[in-house]
Amino acid sequence: MPVLLLTVLLSGMGFGLVLPGFPFVAQNLGAPGWLAPIIVGLYALGQFLGTPFWGRASDRFGRKPLLIASLVGACVGHLIVALAPNLAVLAFGRLLTGLTGGNLPIAMAYASDISGPENRAKVMGRVGASLSLGFIVGPIVGGLLGGSDAASATLLWPGLVAAGVCICAITGAALFLKESLPPGQRAERPAGKGLSAWGAFRQVVGRPALARLLLVGFLAYLAMALFETIFAFWAGARYQWGPQQIGLAFTYLALLVVVTQGLLVGKLVNRFGEARLLFGGLASYAFGLVFMTQAPTWQFMLVGITFTTTGSALYMTTVNSLVSQKAGQTERGMVLGAFNSASWAGRTLGPPVTGTLFSFVAPDAPLLVAAAIMVGCMVVLRRVVRR
Repeated sequence: MPVLLLTVLLSGMGFGLVLPGFPFVAQNLGAPGWLAPIIVGLYALGQFLGTPFWGRASDRFGRKPLLIASLVGACVGHLIVALAPNLAVLAFGRLLTGLTGGNLPIAMAYASDISGPENRAKVMGRVGASLSLGFIVGPIVGGLLGGSDAASATLLWPGLVAAGVCICAITGAALFLKESLPPGQRAERPAGKGLSAWGAFRQVVGRPALARLLLVGFLAYLAMALFETIFAFWAGARYQWGPQQIGLAFTYLALLVVVTQGLLVGKLVNRFGEARLLFGGLASYAFGLVFMTQAPTWQFMLVGITFTTTGSALYMTTVNSLVSQKAGQTERGMVLGAFNSASWAGRTLGPPVTGTLFSFVAPDAPLLVAAAIMVGCMVVLRRVVRR
């Protein structure tokens, strides 16, 4: 388990390094206000297309080799982003990073393999906390290396360091990570035809309980994408923030997630149950978004973002635990991959929607629409819990 947590931490650090400066670099390379969020969101498109394959393949071939393969792909994607001479190459690198970034569902499946139902949420919370701990270090370093303001933003050094971090994660996983799914417990063959993402997705959607959870995942991540993709542009327009301030903000968010997932989720699940925590997380996220739109200063804005981040941490951990409990031992990777695919579908749709709302309606429109979607998630989830 410690080796897995370290691997996930390094993966999160690599991803977080390129976050602060990416939106500004896209704009500096010629992307208009409505297009820049779409390029940022290409990572989500890649995740939507790729995660069912990674999860399903890990059921067949084991967690360790697929985890290493996904880290290799992320390393290549970071290098392309770092050296991108134009917008097209930058977009390709972002998409490739998403397509090959299947390490989180594999890590969640690994955690599910080695834990029992009574402590699964706690173990998954530690995996999520490790990923977020990487976000604490990554955005700080990425912000410092990415330029002092929007005009000087660069991804050269953040991207190169991110690739180096991925190499460290690959080395650690290859040398020290033990396989959690022995050959005798693996799926003899992927159910359906081949290892196609859509074959896995269709199987999971065919189960009513999982289909409803996938719908909640899609809507919740759509709302999160509406806010998270536009946050750098929103904060830049409202408070004149640049890469350094955005990097520090991401670090603060990651610290909140680490505390929530690593220290609180296990205790809260035992006391309140996963369904109630899901409701609480969604409600907290919606409240925080509305509060942010009314914040007169960035200090007040941080109060609102505290609610959104705590809510997302509660949601992400408990919903993954619920989904994993609906899967058999030989299909956890497939089911978690399909759920992540539905979630990333929401993140894929979010960037063009939020860019349009931000550019042509009002800067606060993405946040308010996201809050309304979270309320819709609560309605759907209530029906799921009742049934």
